[in-house]
Amino acid sequence: MKKISVILLLVLGCMFIVGGGPASAARKPMDKDKALTTLHTNFQYDKEELGQYLDKGLSYMELKNICLHAYAAKKPLQEVAQLREKYGWIKVKYLLGLTPAKFAKREMEYKAERMERLFGLDKKLSMKYMKLGYGGHSVKRAIALSKNCDKSVEELLSMKTRQLKCNEICQQLGLPITACLLSTEMKK
Repeated sequence: MKKISVILLLVLGCMFIVGGGPASAARKPMDKDKALTTLHTNFQYDKEELGQYLDKGLSYMELKNICLHAYAAKKPLQEVAQLREKYGWIKVKYLLGLTPAKFAKREMEYKAERMERLFGLDKKLSMKYMKLGYGGHSVKRAIALSKNCDKSVEELLSMKTRQLKCNEICQQLGLPITACLLSTEMKK
């Protein structure tokens, strides 16, 4: 009996990890127009080409991964999509020449370019903090917050932990939660 309970727990745990848990049943696919707009805005690929992949049945997340890998490898979407039809991501990365270090570097560059294009943040400044290990989202929030208080970006980043979120840092500093948003984010 004990052995069966352990096996059942392992199976249920694996189902939850790979997306078969209760939360996945509640997820709805992203609206096609929203997916196209988001992918086009983030990666600058042609909306019509992106739409063709969604029409073929690719999920938003799968297409987002294809976009990221195409960006990282500096290859056309079509080339990456064709590789992905045949292989898993590890082999796709290998065939594209994306070592873990190269992929991480290009992903960081993508995030910094995106923050510069969408929010007007200095790409070099964003890269500086991401190279120190901070996530793009945390860097963006810390830069925004630094404009609303007397703390430096470094001080704000050092305050953030997994448990302490940006809005809680705003509260600690006596600022409104919107202080960690950029003006372009408030318009959304």
